[in-house]
Amino acid sequence: MKQKAKLAKTKIWVPIVAAAVFALLACLNLRTAIWYDEAYSAYIIRGNFAQIWNMTSIDVHPPFYYFCLKVWSLIFGTSDIALRSMSVFFAAMGIVLAYFLLKRWFGEKAAAWGSFGLSLAPLLMRYSQEMRMYGLVFAIVMGATLVLDIALKTKSKKAWLGYALLICLGMWTHYFTALAWLAHVVYIVYYFVKNGLQKAVFWAYPLAVGLFLPWIPFFLKQSDSVQQGFWIPPVTFETPTSFITETLLFHDAAATIGWLVPLVVAIVIMIVWLLIKSWRKLEKEQRKNFGFLVTMIVVPPAILMLISLEPFQPTYMIRYVAYAASLLWVLISLSIFWGKEQGHKVLAIVTTVLVLICASIGITKVDTRTEPGDQNARATMAIISTEKAPVLIHVSSMHYYDLLFYETAENPAYVVDVNFEWGSLEPMREYKINHLEDKEEFATKQDGFWTIIEPEVNEMGERLVELYEFEGFTPDTRYDDGVFVATYYSKNN
Repeated sequence: MKQKAKLAKTKIWVPIVAAAVFALLACLNLRTAIWYDEAYSAYIIRGNFAQIWNMTSIDVHPPFYYFCLKVWSLIFGTSDIALRSMSVFFAAMGIVLAYFLLKRWFGEKAAAWGSFGLSLAPLLMRYSQEMRMYGLVFAIVMGATLVLDIALKTKSKKAWLGYALLICLGMWTHYFTALAWLAHVVYIVYYFVKNGLQKAVFWAYPLAVGLFLPWIPFFLKQSDSVQQGFWIPPVTFETPTSFITETLLFHDAAATIGWLVPLVVAIVIMIVWLLIKSWRKLEKEQRKNFGFLVTMIVVPPAILMLISLEPFQPTYMIRYVAYAASLLWVLISLSIFWGKEQGHKVLAIVTTVLVLICASIGITKVDTRTEPGDQNARATMAIISTEKAPVLIHVSSMHYYDLLFYETAENPAYVVDVNFEWGSLEPMREYKINHLEDKEEFATKQDGFWTIIEPEVNEMGERLVELYEFEGFTPDTRYDDGVFVATYYSKNN
C-alpha cells in the first residue's frame, strides 16, 4: 500500500515538474527589450477597468487579457518581469491541463511524455515571454478541450456549462480562439455520429454566444477598421513549411538552411513512420482521441491560412495559433513513446536525440534573442538616466509606448505632438498621463530637461537632425544611436 501511495504521489508531481521546467526555461529571457504591442499592454493598464474596455474597443483585441494584466500588476507590480510573468504562469498552467487531458486520452505514461514535450516547445516559450495574451489563450484552449472531453464522455450538464463559459472566455481574450472552437466542432460532429447526439450542445454554444453579445458591436467595428488596412504579410507557399520549422526550431522556412534542412526532414519522416506503426496497435478509443489531437493541430492554422488568401485580407500569424503549433510537440512526444513501447526502441532513441537537438536550437534562439529593433528605446532611456531630469518625447507613433515604459521616477517622460491616427494610441489622449499640449510652457518650469526625437529622412536618404530651440535653454549633451537623438537642455545662467 505504501508503494502504491508513493507511486501515486510521484504521478501527481509529473505535470507540476513539467510546468516548472517550462517556466524555468521561459524565464531565462524575460528581460529582453519590449516591443510596441507589449508597451501598449503596459500602458493601457494604467487606466481603470472602464477605460481599458473603452480603449480596447478602439484597438483590435477584446479586453479580458488586459483586465487580467491589470489585476496582476496590482499584485506583482509593473516591471517587465512582473508583467511578462503572467503569461509564463498561464502557459505553465496550460501544460498542467494538457497533462490531465492526455491522461484521459492515452494514460499516465503517455501524458507524462506529452507534457514534458510541451515544456520544450520553443514557440510556446517565446510567446509566453511577452506581456500579450498568448499564454492565457493556451491555458483557456487546453482547459476547454479537457472540459469538452469530460462533457462528451460523461454527458454532464455542469461540464457542458463549464465548456460554454470557457468558449466565451476565449473569445473575450483573443478572437482566433474561434479556430480552436471550430476544431472542437469538427470533432463533436464526428463524436455524435459515432456515439449519438447530446442535446446539451444546443444550449452550450448559444450560451457562449449570448455571453459574448455585449462585445459584438465593438468586434464588428474593429473588424471593419482592420479590413481597411493592416500590416500582416500575405500567405505564400512557404507558409505551411514555416509553420513546421517555426514550431520545431523557431526559424521560418527561409532561415532553415544548411544542416537544419535534413534535421527537420529526418524528424518529420521518423515521426510519421512511428505514428503509422503505432496507429495499428492503438485501442479504438485512443484512435478517436488521437484524431481529436490531430484536428486541434491542423484545423486552426489551415483555416487561418485559407482565410488569408485573396480576396481576403491577410490575417495569418503563427502566434495567433500558437496553441495548435505547441500541440505538435505533444504529437512528437507520443510518437516516440508509442514507438518505444511497441518495440521500435532504436528508432525511438534516434528520434529523441534529434528532437532534443531541435528543441535545444529553438530554445537557445528564443532565450538569446535581443530583438535589435526594439533595443533603442531601452538603451536611450538608460543613457539619459545619467542626468536626472524630465524627458520630452517627440517621436513616431511606433515608439511612444516603448520609451514611456522605460521612464523612471528620476526621468519622468512626457509626450508632445502625438499623431493619433491609430486607435492604439488613443489611451494617451484618454488617460491624459504624460501628455503635453505646450512644450514651451513645459520648458519654462524646468531647470534642465531631455528631449528625444527621431530625425527626418530626406529624399536622398540623409538623416536631418533639427534640434528644438527653447528660450533660455542651451542644447548640451547629445546622444545619437541611429534611431533616436537625445539632447539635454541646460538652463542659461
